[in-house]
Amino acid sequence: MKLNYPAHRPPGYSGKREHYLPLVVEDLDRVIVKAQGSLAHNTLCLSDSKVVDLSNVLVEFAEDIHNDIGIWKNIERYNIEFFGTPLPLILQLNEDMGKEAINKHRIQYLLWMLYSELQPQLLISPTHRDLEQLSVVIATFLENRFKDIPKRSSIKAFLSGPNSFGWEVKKKLIWLGTHSYLFRNNFQNYVEDRGGKSEIPVIDDFVCQQTTAWSGLGIVDILAAILDISEEQRFTLRTWYERHLAYYRILATDGQKSEVMNTLNDKPYMVRYSADKNPFEVGAIVFGSLIPWNEDWYWSGTQQVFGDITEKTLQEQKDAFLKKFPEIVYRYNHELAEKAGKAVDLQYHEFIEYHNTDLVIYPDGLSMAADYQKEIRRQWESKPKEDIAKVMEKFKLKDPSPSLSFPHDLIENDRGVGVYFNPDEGLEIMTGFNFIVSGFKKKGKDLTRDEEEGIRSFIISEMVSPKFVKRLIQEYGFESVESAFLIRGDHDQSHLNYLLRSYKGAYYRNRYPRIALI
Repeated sequence: MKLNYPAHRPPGYSGKREHYLPLVVEDLDRVIVKAQGSLAHNTLCLSDSKVVDLSNVLVEFAEDIHNDIGIWKNIERYNIEFFGTPLPLILQLNEDMGKEAINKHRIQYLLWMLYSELQPQLLISPTHRDLEQLSVVIATFLENRFKDIPKRSSIKAFLSGPNSFGWEVKKKLIWLGTHSYLFRNNFQNYVEDRGGKSEIPVIDDFVCQQTTAWSGLGIVDILAAILDISEEQRFTLRTWYERHLAYYRILATDGQKSEVMNTLNDKPYMVRYSADKNPFEVGAIVFGSLIPWNEDWYWSGTQQVFGDITEKTLQEQKDAFLKKFPEIVYRYNHELAEKAGKAVDLQYHEFIEYHNTDLVIYPDGLSMAADYQKEIRRQWESKPKEDIAKVMEKFKLKDPSPSLSFPHDLIENDRGVGVYFNPDEGLEIMTGFNFIVSGFKKKGKDLTRDEEEGIRSFIISEMVSPKFVKRLIQEYGFESVESAFLIRGDHDQSHLNYLLRSYKGAYYRNRYPRIALI
């Protein structure tokens, strides 16, 4: 069964100009199936349907390189900026990849990334011998086939279109994130992890906000590098991960624009529409996200309209939103963000005063919970009595000592708990810490399966910051991280930097405290 090739071409660009590419896909499919038969292990052997997916991606990659579309070129450009090499873990610093544009090194890096998307449970070394062998076969085939193919691409024509309005850029962003060879498998896995429905909110979250295993880059980062736009516009596009999600009041409308007020920071926004008619009535409250482009703002994703809502109900909705998603509100309410930062700073110093360190390791969850309760009670009792009385009155508390609850899994954990206070964001807690520490102590030698899995979970977890990882590395070194991810050869700090960016890309963007100010 062959993939419906035109299905992934940009809207309005059927790919008729590249009618020869599906034939290349079919031929490459046969080449890969044959090559799989000569591999030393079954690790890289895919099902027929996944071989088809792989062949399509590889041919579109070659189309990108052949026509200088810019998708792959900018992955390498970012990698050089971040790690000093265009192909991390494949090419060493200053190592030459050769003159051929479609070469074995690029194919090897691409395949290594693709296998993790086609088979998410697979862990494979970037320098696996079968991976290198398969890369040579594929690179040789693609180099020969593309030598005589004309340099023309409907994808390049699509991406070269106008960028005057936000919806023109958004259309390109959605295609790049959901259909391009670089991101579509990543997108499909993202959708499956969220229930399997490719709905507008899921699409919008992915294309605007999600960071990917491609060096922690988001779709907005790659599109900003591809488009022929000014540096100011490039900067603006890369900020779309910070959509202004809030409750807005429609103040006035005029043609294709309307003035709205963000009720969570009391700031006005001028919103432009692509249709002649404003879809919202003056006075309505709209819950939705706005993104900037040029001098205007644009709605992003879906919007929920409240045509008749009391001020009391609106305030309750706003309070609940701030309590549940404080980091989102801090994006645009800088006064609250500053107060939250000061609160975290105070908590950090109280943590250090109590523990004499920023990293505490407990034997189990019960010990951690008991000590944390004791710490909070001590901090609470150190406050002036009049302040305690005011808080008890405001929140109708019967007991002056706050009662804390902890997740059941955390309380039941008996394999160690690591608690780190990130001075920028707040507490970070990691369970199964005994295996992580024992694995780190072995300096990459003779790790058990539990230790390897513990270290990988530590690196992959979205709730663990690079600062937490580096804090442990400060104690024990990073050799065991390389070992757990099957990175061979000389130990190099750039290996750790690559893994941290790839799995924790969101931490290399603007970040905000994880506490809500009530």
